[in-house]
Amino acid sequence: MKDYYKILEVHPEASEEVINKTYRTLALRYHPDKHIPARGKWAEEKFKSLSEAYQVLSDPVKRREYDRNGYSERLANQANTVSARAEEEAYFYYRMGLGHYENAQNKASWRILLGLVETDLKKARDDFITVLDDYPDSKYVEDAHFYYICTLMEGYEYTYVSLKGIEEEFAEFLDEFPGSKWAVGVKMRFAKFYLFKKRDYSKVDGLLTDISYLHCGTDLFQEAEALLEYTQELNKNA
Repeated sequence: MKDYYKILEVHPEASEEVINKTYRTLALRYHPDKHIPARGKWAEEKFKSLSEAYQVLSDPVKRREYDRNGYSERLANQANTVSARAEEEAYFYYRMGLGHYENAQNKASWRILLGLVETDLKKARDDFITVLDDYPDSKYVEDAHFYYICTLMEGYEYTYVSLKGIEEEFAEFLDEFPGSKWAVGVKMRFAKFYLFKKRDYSKVDGLLTDISYLHCGTDLFQEAEALLEYTQELNKNA
């Protein structure tokens, strides 16, 4: 039996109002239409689990019966941590992804021409996606998501679909990990995405201004200021 409270991310004594509000928030976040094809299967399974949990917990009769069976408390104790085996597997794919990503940083012209850099990036993406899709409770998910975004940014695809997918990944990361140690790095890459890949200068200022305000006097501040100046020049010449 599944732990519906854990799936819906609410306390076993949560009120009906909290359950309804939480479900609406998570349903919007994990709806399959909001994710790129590469993560579609994961989003679909997540959305189905949320709907299943909500159908039980939003119904007073079904919820009482569910609570009476005592499944929630027992399973919550069992599921407090990911199994050691699953955590080791997640770490394996994460480290493999990092290895491929590091190889991709060797951007010698001959490696680019032979497609080796893009091959390394693709291998890294596949490994990071494995962590995100197969081990969503692992402690490596946040880091894997960050580096997954890095591989997307460093790729050589500029199709509408690929750019839309990158944009959604940025937004999803900042929504899911607002206090992440990678948040500023993601915002900087987000700004560069709009600046150099999508060339939507209207959205660059807000991201760079936010970085400048929060990190005044640091290297990030100087980089953000330089990019702001560059963006303003582009707007003048547009």
